[in-house]
Amino acid sequence: MTKPIRITIKGNHAGYDDAPTVDDLLSQIQDFVALLSGVEEAIATSGKAEGKAQLVWRVTDVTKNSPITFEVTPYPEKFGQNVEYRADQVAVAAVKGLSQISEGTDRPDYFTDKVIDKAERINHRVTNGLEDTKIDFCGYDDTPEFSLTREIAVRSIENIDLIRSPGPNKYRELGSIEGFIARIEIDGYGRPLIWLRSRLGRQFFKCISSEHSLDRIGHYEVSKVLKGMRVRVHGLIFYKGLQQIDKIEVDNVHVYPLDKELPTTADIVAPNFTDGVESSDYLEALRRDG
Repeated sequence: MTKPIRITIKGNHAGYDDAPTVDDLLSQIQDFVALLSGVEEAIATSGKAEGKAQLVWRVTDVTKNSPITFEVTPYPEKFGQNVEYRADQVAVAAVKGLSQISEGTDRPDYFTDKVIDKAERINHRVTNGLEDTKIDFCGYDDTPEFSLTREIAVRSIENIDLIRSPGPNKYRELGSIEGFIARIEIDGYGRPLIWLRSRLGRQFFKCISSEHSLDRIGHYEVSKVLKGMRVRVHGLIFYKGLQQIDKIEVDNVHVYPLDKELPTTADIVAPNFTDGVESSDYLEALRRDG
């Protein structure tokens, strides 16, 4: 036989003890039952459980004590159907999800956008009109009582905003980046730290090394470094978002010569390279002789 779930709702209106308004009371219960139904819908379509929704939630008891407590119990949608396992799944997923939202920004299992919306509405009422909401899952797989206080509700609402609009995904990869030295310093661990401005994208990021990989730059004159020496650093690149470089742990450095040290056209062009012969005739003669 399925077990009930008890939801206790306490108002915070001054001068009226803990009596909630009719709208807050009924809306809180409706949204909680809608949350349970949304979780079941997600479970039923997840591939881990076959079929459609099986549960219908009915009010089976109401206490006369203050604060008021409603008891809702899952019944099978089809008469005679065994729904104990499905009720356990839904109750456990619901309490875990509500607890997870209050503690962090990872989306709980089976908490679709529709379920997240209901959770947000439940939390918002506790910050405006209700003192708290307590949910007793009555021993569904040893699930604890969930107490939604104002402090928890405020934190949950902030986390829900982040769940809806998650920050950029951090990732890392091996590779190399070419850029210009912008600044050199020592970090708090005594490691050499070089700040580069990437040649493509003009991003500003730091290069660190604990294995003396940056020592090669130390052999150059300060004046050359300060002029924005061009280098290519290879190692483990850390990204704070898509194509947004945070830092690179350097394994190797290649230093490019300054522009003035590169050969000019005068250094590589021979004026009488073909001895006066047209270039087309010269190349044809090379192919013929060669």
